[in-house]
Amino acid sequence: MKKWMSRHPETVADWLFLIFAGVAVYFLFDHLPDIGGAVGKVIGILSPFAGAIVLAYLLDMPTRFFAKKLFKGKRGPAIVLSYLCAVLIIVLLVSLVVPQLVASVQMFANNLPSYVANLQSLLASLQEQYGLNLTAANELLADSSEMFNKVLDTLASAMPTVASYAANAMGSVVSVFTAVAGSIYMLASKDSLLHNLRAMLHALFPPRLTKSVLGVFAMANNTFSSYIGGQLVDALLVGIETFVLMTIFGLDFAPLIAVLVGVTNVIPIFGPFIGAVPSAIILLFADPIQAVWFVILILVIQQVDGNFIAPRIVGNAIGLSGLWVLMAIMLGGDLFGLPGMVIGVPLFGVIYALLREAVDAGLKGRGIDAEGNPLPDDAPRPKGRQKTAG
Repeated sequence: MKKWMSRHPETVADWLFLIFAGVAVYFLFDHLPDIGGAVGKVIGILSPFAGAIVLAYLLDMPTRFFAKKLFKGKRGPAIVLSYLCAVLIIVLLVSLVVPQLVASVQMFANNLPSYVANLQSLLASLQEQYGLNLTAANELLADSSEMFNKVLDTLASAMPTVASYAANAMGSVVSVFTAVAGSIYMLASKDSLLHNLRAMLHALFPPRLTKSVLGVFAMANNTFSSYIGGQLVDALLVGIETFVLMTIFGLDFAPLIAVLVGVTNVIPIFGPFIGAVPSAIILLFADPIQAVWFVILILVIQQVDGNFIAPRIVGNAIGLSGLWVLMAIMLGGDLFGLPGMVIGVPLFGVIYALLREAVDAGLKGRGIDAEGNPLPDDAPRPKGRQKTAG
């Protein structure tokens, strides 16, 4: 490759190749928006298959567990049991969240005047004790009933838009069924699919490059499975802890808030705040004292989880410091939203590990350490670069 890149064009064929290559590059950049739009359409068409890959990857972990522990290596019944467990979890979450959500909206609508009165008395107490100027807040609360009625009117006028979104949701349902069907096929044909991919790599690339690519895939799979599996287990434990403690202390909306806190806890660092803030606001309208107790409980739960539970479940699966984790979350969230905040950390962990291996190999190839000092004579070196005896 280096020899080909460094040689000068000599024949007519060389010059024709350069001309056609230049025209192709010009055409590519001149029609870049059209090409981008076409690529976007193709990605949109293939998005259900991307969902199938994600679903198959997530369910492969329980499938392997069930096949090994319950079915003596048979994947068929293990796949069925994995999907039954997934459906059961979804049904359980929906049965917990939807009734609580409906009850919360009804309770909020019915008790709005009493909530406003409670907040007004709280503001009056703060203004009297600390001399704060809270006139604007009181005026806003005084018009809250009218504001709520305007919100209801706006929602009623938006029903045609909601109906159009519902029609579009039917297409999403088809995409979901496509993703589920594709994931079942991938799980059932996992061995043959992986065999075909390995065969294609061996056919297209040299053995050394193929080995490196397969090693990268193995490392990425280990990082993603360890991290995502650990995060899901940790989120489940946090949700259970939140529900139990809220029930013990008699706080309202325990099932709804526990599910919200558990689901958002999958997102590292920011997840606890994303789930706790709206939960505290819900309780604030019902009873400010309950909101204070909830904030105290969630702080205790997160301290226990962050210092004792999560390190033992997730471990050092990604090998990143806190600064790199924060950078991965912000970059992934900016590019891909909430899903990017979840997968950004293990993806950045894989990239970081590859860069670290490349740096180590480069230093060893030069015979120096990270500080630029020569390596001792007995230090391991890449083949072909060992020192020869004097």
